[in-house]
Amino acid sequence: MKKERTEDREISATARQFKGVWLLMLSVIAISYVLFHIYTGYAGPFPNLRQRAVHVGFALILTFLVLPPFVRKREKRWENIFLAFDVGAAALTVWCCLYIIIKYHWIMENPAESSPFQLFLGSVALLLALEASRRSIGLLFPIMTLFFLLYAYLGPYIPEIPLIGDALSYWGHRGFSIPYLIQIMFLSDQGLWGFVTGISATIVAMFIIFGAFILFTGGGETFIDIALWSTGRFFGGAAKVAVVASGFFGMISGSAVANVATTGTFTIPMMKRLKYGSEFAGAVEATASSGGQITPPIMGAGAFIMAEILEISYLKVALCAAIPAYLYYLGCFSAIHFESVKRNLGRVPPENIKTFREIMKLSRSVPLFVPIFILLGLLVQGYTPETSAFWAIVAAVLLFLFSTFKGDEISGRGIRLLKGMEDAGRSMIKVVPLLVCANIIISLINITGIGVKLSEFIIAIAGQNNFLALVLAAVVTLILGMGVPTTAAYLLAAAVIAPSLKMMGFEAIAVHMFIFYYAILSAITPPVCAAVYVGAGIAQADWVKTAWISMRLALVEYMIPFIFIYNTSLLFLGPGWTIFTSLITATIGVSMMGCATMGYLAGPLNIFLRLAILIGSTMCITPGWRSDLAGLGILALVYVYQ
Repeated sequence: MKKERTEDREISATARQFKGVWLLMLSVIAISYVLFHIYTGYAGPFPNLRQRAVHVGFALILTFLVLPPFVRKREKRWENIFLAFDVGAAALTVWCCLYIIIKYHWIMENPAESSPFQLFLGSVALLLALEASRRSIGLLFPIMTLFFLLYAYLGPYIPEIPLIGDALSYWGHRGFSIPYLIQIMFLSDQGLWGFVTGISATIVAMFIIFGAFILFTGGGETFIDIALWSTGRFFGGAAKVAVVASGFFGMISGSAVANVATTGTFTIPMMKRLKYGSEFAGAVEATASSGGQITPPIMGAGAFIMAEILEISYLKVALCAAIPAYLYYLGCFSAIHFESVKRNLGRVPPENIKTFREIMKLSRSVPLFVPIFILLGLLVQGYTPETSAFWAIVAAVLLFLFSTFKGDEISGRGIRLLKGMEDAGRSMIKVVPLLVCANIIISLINITGIGVKLSEFIIAIAGQNNFLALVLAAVVTLILGMGVPTTAAYLLAAAVIAPSLKMMGFEAIAVHMFIFYYAILSAITPPVCAAVYVGAGIAQADWVKTAWISMRLALVEYMIPFIFIYNTSLLFLGPGWTIFTSLITATIGVSMMGCATMGYLAGPLNIFLRLAILIGSTMCITPGWRSDLAGLGILALVYVYQ
């Protein structure tokens, strides 16, 4: 079955539908955007502000042209007025970004100077970035950005707030003038052009393009066929197909919402046809789709940003994420399996499952897997992520074009390639405005010192109780993630929470993985659970019931970050034997947690047996051989009793 690209489905719902010259112009802009990044992936990036200005400029131009200011349908004359306004916004974007490109050396040599004209241009650029973010991801994140801007300006006027101790009673600061704030945002390597924008302009952009190329060359179809072949014939097959397919798609798309919108249109109707409840079908898809961003080898944008923040290789991040990702999907599988056996939910009909030979024929498997192997091989050899992604993209393009030697088919594929490049360029508008605003907020957190205050606040509340500090960190991350994409939630939480947890003695990589994990779980956590909303919408289900089932399915997933932050061997840190034994006991504990959640093992479980399994499972995943043995003993007794 043909599947639309992930971002296409999200964007097309609100995008303008152009024809003729307008469509040609838009295609040229999007393709030029992709070619710019492919070129710099090979030749190396331009000086930092220039690279970032080009990157942001293209993204904002596409945002203004593709996404209208309002989604609701209006009269034709209003559409023309809005289009004229957006063309003007695109022209202003070109003006602002060209100024940075041309005046790059002056800006670097005069970091503390600014003229009225430059401040005017900076104000325009800031407003353009906020408006592009509003159109791309909604009102919430631009409002958060404005809040931090106001906080930076109104610092001296904030009264004392009696909280915990004298040191935490004052949340104000000396304040910053509007000209200074605009200068920092526009005429420096912070704000609009900071390090997060820099990561977006190099690594993230190349991997978005790579993911787009993998999907438009047929990878999406192959992923779903692999999921059907590997799990469709077993109990709960349709739900397990959703888990596998969503894991594949999620590591390419990097967005839980987009993942649900793509795979859910296939898996949710299939589950409903096989007598799964609407709420259960929507919950399975939402839960499974959220885990793709922590699934190696290709993870969400947040993983690349994490690597840059920690100054470690992306491969180290991917390796540390491997066992937590395995446990995440094991927890999903376990809960789905026991629920399916309990309710006797059926398998996928054999006629809907292709044979392994059909799925893995060379014309399908080579264009999908060879580029991924090239990418991983180059990363292992020590090449930069951008260079590795460049050669993987080249391989994907060549294999797609020349997997056939028929002239007419090659020309047809060439046209499809151009369309795929256009789609890749358009997909940037879901990521770049978000990361630009995130960079603005992080810059404001740094200059105002609010991050330090929040860290001190968490430490003061928790006292010497590290577990309480982790609970607070998890809650804050889930709150920051409400209605906000995972990458933004991770960046904000990392800025305000990570320092306090590191001061308490936790490993830096474990802290950031902990925060990233909860940023992902925010997509399925009520009251604002975007992935659940989309899944419930496709399933035509009650979103509250869907959210409740989703949280039941993900019960063990909420515990996993606490497991690996205390037991870092589950992040591949420590001796091999410790890693092995921790993995075995965690596997048993997570698997059995599904029994307790769904109330079924070899037969229905009463409340006492469920509680016993819950205790035994928790002891298995708790660090320490004594708790492991006790947990295994409890689980063995329950199993024998059943």
